Amino acid sequence: MNMNYYMLGIGGISMSALAMFLKEKGEIVSGYDERKSKATSQLEEAGIKVDFEQNEDAVKDADLIVYSSAIKDDNPIFKLAKKQNKIMICRGKLLGEISRDYEKVIAVAGAHGKTTVTAMIFEILKVAGLNPSLHLGGFRIEDGKNFCLGGKKYFVTEACEYCDNFLYLAPYISIVTNIEKEHLDYFRTFENELKSFERFKKQSKIVIDSYGQLEAKNIKHKANGGLEFSLFEKKRKVFDLSLHLCEEVNIENCIYAYQACKKLGVSERDIKTGLEKYRGVEKRFQKKESKFFDAVVCDYAHHPTEIRKAVETAKKIYIGKNVIVLFQPHTYSRTKLLLAEFIEIFKDCKVPLFYKTFSAREKEEQGVSAEALCDLVKQYNKNAKYFENFDDLAYFFKGFKKKGNVLLVVGAGDLPEILHKNNFIS
Repeated sequence: MNMNYYMLGIGGISMSALAMFLKEKGEIVSGYDERKSKATSQLEEAGIKVDFEQNEDAVKDADLIVYSSAIKDDNPIFKLAKKQNKIMICRGKLLGEISRDYEKVIAVAGAHGKTTVTAMIFEILKVAGLNPSLHLGGFRIEDGKNFCLGGKKYFVTEACEYCDNFLYLAPYISIVTNIEKEHLDYFRTFENELKSFERFKKQSKIVIDSYGQLEAKNIKHKANGGLEFSLFEKKRKVFDLSLHLCEEVNIENCIYAYQACKKLGVSERDIKTGLEKYRGVEKRFQKKESKFFDAVVCDYAHHPTEIRKAVETAKKIYIGKNVIVLFQPHTYSRTKLLLAEFIEIFKDCKVPLFYKTFSAREKEEQGVSAEALCDLVKQYNKNAKYFENFDDLAYFFKGFKKKGNVLLVVGAGDLPEILHKNNFIS
């Protein structure tokens, strides 16, 4: 008999992937989210009902309530489900239960790069004819999807550390790309975060958390924006790679994907083919068109380290251009906890711009707003400007109808969707 799932926060990138996954398996799925998005539109197109207001009947009819980390105890629907004594589980636990249906789980964790590495491994396994299943924290450029229901042997998934969600997984292979101060609103201290990552590793049969004896040489940026390099293991050349991707951080991502797939017995030929076929994930240094700028790039970077790398890449690719950085902070707490690092990055940008914080699961009093961050950056850089809404931003950009300017939009919020909706970018 099919289960009836009602998912709170269904528009979240991970939750929407799980919802589509369950729907494809034949389960009954619906849910709630507070805002419309690309994810909720895709869910509705797939026949999954999404409520944007409280629906008591849907809660009453559900066999299981699934809630994301963005849903707190004071949420009215969460409280209603509790009152009705519904069976309730968090998103991470549901992902863990789904993963146990598979023979080999490949889970990718880390502060940066996990979405790309996850998608790369999936692409390689697909090329190798292994019919993998996928749970992804982003939309693949190839097909616009963040999930794939494949065979029962391989399950490739992101492993998010927030609220220790990755501890619900017991991977055959775990990849830890890097560990930095992140989600300190939950972990409180970096030491606590490190302990959680160690627990995650101990739950894995095979752990990949370094480059091993692999290194990249002969790195070149192609004229069309791609990247070329040679991969070596000790003194042996493994192969030459020509990627569609342009950020040099993807060299590290390729190395992690290569190691995981070698552990799974995939040939070097298929690994090379998969990596060269891989097109990327949306909002990972994704190029857009705009009448105001020579180019616009949207990047999911929301941590200081990621933003710094995105800015460095833009300067390497758009030589001689004026790179304007527009940042939409993701959560007030992250801005507060990493405030010094954010200020350090933006004080050196020629024109640092800030857009209203994407609050996600938080309220402003829980941290530092985009406006407050801008005011602090202004102490070092008088060109810093803050924008509360799109109209103000659009008016400001009217002065940029000239050659020589590139806009880099960074952040994990909804600004790219806002720009697209208002015909500012393609």
